[in-house]
Amino acid sequence: MAAYEIEFTSSAEKAFRRLPQAVRRRFSAAFVLLRQDPRRRRPGCDVRLLSGAANAWRLRVGDYRGIYAIEGSKIVFTRFGHRKDIYRS
Repeated sequence: MAAYEIEFTSSAEKAFRRLPQAVRRRFSAAFVLLRQDPRRRRPGCDVRLLSGAANAWRLRVGDYRGIYAIEGSKIVFTRFGHRKDIYRS
């Protein structure tokens, strides 16, 4: 199976750059595992399908979350943020 390509929306890219450097590093390490299979949980890559949305997944890294959708062979991140804020619209 080919590796998935990871993309960011412009707002997600901006939010990602605002995260603390240590958190960005942990997300980058999780992206390596996520590219292999974006639907499977494993150590270092805690993912879950969000309820109430057809194609919304979350990647958990400590107290921070990344929300993404799987579109064909692409993983498109739409939001990054702290767990207390990320699920608010």
